[in-house]
Amino acid sequence: MLYSFEDFSLDTARRELRRSGTPIALQPQVFDLLEYLIRNRERVVGKDDLLAAVWKGRIVSEWNLSTRINAARSAIGDSGEEQRLIRTAHGKGFRFVGAVREEEETVRKLAAIFAADVEGYSRLMGQDEVGTLRRLTACRAILDERIAAYRGRIFGSAGDSVIADFRQCGRCCPMRGRGSRSARQRQRNQARR
Repeated sequence: MLYSFEDFSLDTARRELRRSGTPIALQPQVFDLLEYLIRNRERVVGKDDLLAAVWKGRIVSEWNLSTRINAARSAIGDSGEEQRLIRTAHGKGFRFVGAVREEEETVRKLAAIFAADVEGYSRLMGQDEVGTLRRLTACRAILDERIAAYRGRIFGSAGDSVIADFRQCGRCCPMRGRGSRSARQRQRNQARR
């Protein structure tokens, strides 16, 4: 989930707080505390709730809690005096009072089109149709194997091309060029037999 307020964004999937796109370093407990306050902004969050959510019920001193609250305020340009975003309800707890926009995480995918340009296709088909189709089928099997190895998914094919998508861009980048080189090498090896 991505929470945006003022010029800040809190990305729970990446565990990042950013101000105008620039990352702000946070200790894990400060991040957890800020996230919990934002998620529960419709109510005052009591000390016991914070201890259960952020410290998993461990015994924590008042000083430790105050230090983390102050660190969260400081990270978002707030203070105990101003209380512009994190307000203290004396004797009750804390509440995030800033206007927040919620956005679902955008799933970034990479769609890749792999096309085969078989040199002399017509000539090869004329000379040995069965053998050529066998070699092309072997090449497609190699491509399917490589796409699966990088957690891709084939969702379409047309003629001599295959369309695949990958949930994460980095998963397929090492694959660039490998499928075709690997296929050509296997074709050469088969031709020598």
